[in-house]
Amino acid sequence: MDPQLLTAAIGVWLAGRATPGTSSGRRAIAVDGKSLRGSRTTNVAARHIPAACDQASSVVLADTDVDGKTNEITRFAPLLDQIGDLRDTVITADALHCQREHVTYLAERGAHWIPTVKGNQCATRRSDTSPFQAGQTRREVCWV
Repeated sequence: MDPQLLTAAIGVWLAGRATPGTSSGRRAIAVDGKSLRGSRTTNVAARHIPAACDQASSVVLADTDVDGKTNEITRFAPLLDQIGDLRDTVITADALHCQREHVTYLAERGAHWIPTVKGNQCATRRSDTSPFQAGQTRREVCWV
């Protein structure tokens, strides 16, 4: 059995059982990556797994593996591709995901987003539209 297919099937099943818990009725999904404790050896780096979690139910809706040839940024879209409909879903992510490609992807999927922008991302903080394109209406920025 293919473990990725099994994970995707379980994620779809769990997503169908997660209920919106916010007063607005919008679903909120948090995206974050974690290194698996105890997975590092002397020859191999620790396994890193980004996951998408339903914030109301705390159910992990999807996860994906980051191999040594890529990073969490490149796995953002494949992670969320495992979740069916993102229309009117609010996606939260840490500052690592404050990327133009991620914003474009979420807009194409009809999602809302709240990216985190850190103080060391000076160009982003100085501009009202960077990394977002002018005219986009689904935008919130959390400065930390």
